Amino acid sequence: MKKIVVIGPNAGMGGVERASVNIANGFVEFGNEVTYIALIPKSPFFELKSKYIEPNGFNNGSMDLIKTLRYIRKHVIDIKPDAILCFTKFYAAIANMALIFSRYKIYVTERSSPLYKWPEKIEWFCRLSFSLKKVNGVISQTSIASEFHKKYYGNNKYTIIPNAIREIKLYPYVKREKIILAVGRFQDTCKGFDLLVKAFNGVSNDEWRLVFAGGTREEGKYLLDFANEDKKSMIDFLGPVKDIDLLYARAGIFVMPSRSEGFPNALAEALIAGCCCISFDFTAGARDLIKDGFNGVLIEPENYVKLGEVLSELIVNKNKRELYSSNARLIKNNLDYSKIIQSYLKFIL
Repeated sequence: MKKIVVIGPNAGMGGVERASVNIANGFVEFGNEVTYIALIPKSPFFELKSKYIEPNGFNNGSMDLIKTLRYIRKHVIDIKPDAILCFTKFYAAIANMALIFSRYKIYVTERSSPLYKWPEKIEWFCRLSFSLKKVNGVISQTSIASEFHKKYYGNNKYTIIPNAIREIKLYPYVKREKIILAVGRFQDTCKGFDLLVKAFNGVSNDEWRLVFAGGTREEGKYLLDFANEDKKSMIDFLGPVKDIDLLYARAGIFVMPSRSEGFPNALAEALIAGCCCISFDFTAGARDLIKDGFNGVLIEPENYVKLGEVLSELIVNKNKRELYSSNARLIKNNLDYSKIIQSYLKFIL
């Protein structure tokens, strides 16, 4: 049995949070002793099978770097792990600095879009940390991202592993409804939800509703500023949804309107759930999942007018929706959970 530490934000709501929990759970399922060290205290949303440690009395609202460095160093020395897997380069840089004169093996799994610009202070800190001590390996989620990472980290050990998508519960007897679904948090403008609302304005059908899961109406009310008056009452905000798989099963169409992603987790889940999917062809990951015209539709990035046209077409074309839905499930073969976990373990141990 190997000891593995996973360092991530927490087990709360969010894409990185969900991915880190999935990986930690996978490590546990393969017989490893796993400890998840959270850097931001938050009530768990996802079920975690590993041990869980979070800051007590600090990092509420803003990060106390000195306390965080001591916190990581103390727990890692106590655990004595065989490998440390950090989610995002910032958390890897913090762990790297905390353990600078140690021999613990630190691996970073990059989650941000290659186009994402970190705040200047964070970017400076990351470069300082990695100049003092190299990480032991870098895991990218897509081939496009890997090219960016090789330029950033230089001479290092690299691999490309897509996200480990949890087992999606299917509801074959649930009837699909007139719902256009989008999933994610509203705080991130890269999610492109404003573009989706603008596209929805161009849909003439008044029976289909636009549904957002992951953020409350209060958090998402700014999106109503992009909606025509006659559309505002047709937009729903569900907040965090525990049984998201049931919502996938009910959705008539799923849309990924992002400007950029590290890896589109929600799109992968929706495809496995058999949703009829539409996505902008953003950097990076959409084209790794959708073959345009086979298992969904890819649209020129940020072209919300075209998105509205495609939505209108699919709304009236049930046969095409069902074709995309049927072919969507085939992506599961490329995102096999067990194979992906084994790839991680082979790389870090």
